[in-house]
Amino acid sequence: MTNKNIEWWKIALCVLGVLMIAGAVTYALVTRTSAATASQAANLSKTARAAGFVTSDLDGELNWVKSLNTKFESNDFVIVIFPGNDDLTARADQLVKIACEKIRQDGTNIEAMTLSSTDSEFQTTLDRLAIQKLPAVRMIAPTGQGDTIKGDITETKILQAYLSLQKACAPGASGCCPK
Repeated sequence: MTNKNIEWWKIALCVLGVLMIAGAVTYALVTRTSAATASQAANLSKTARAAGFVTSDLDGELNWVKSLNTKFESNDFVIVIFPGNDDLTARADQLVKIACEKIRQDGTNIEAMTLSSTDSEFQTTLDRLAIQKLPAVRMIAPTGQGDTIKGDITETKILQAYLSLQKACAPGASGCCPK
């Protein structure tokens, strides 16, 4: 080989090395950006999953569902009460309070909220969850899993919903299983 051939070979090898480094840097930047975008999309749709609604259009999301994000910042579970007749709703409220106290004894953070029957989204929510008999109660985990108790609401049914959702949580999942 002549000296001229050796110089071109060294230059070609150097250019190939630079191209490989540039390709690796580009790949790293693209995958980081994709992962960050996917993470942001997952966080944005967390409230939709939390209420049991999977929507591709977040603009059409219900307002009360959006409020669940703040509730899950400090709670492992949220119970939503769908009111009906005053006497039955008062009984459901009392049963939810008793069940919440028992659940808190396990070290689980839980909060209850009651939707207003005069809210414009109330009927839409009932339709989406196929709730026909009121009052009703829905236990929701931050993973989006939920269990609805319709009709005869009892403390036992509320605790069973909690236990079934607690077992459905994957150990180590962020914001899912009680601490």
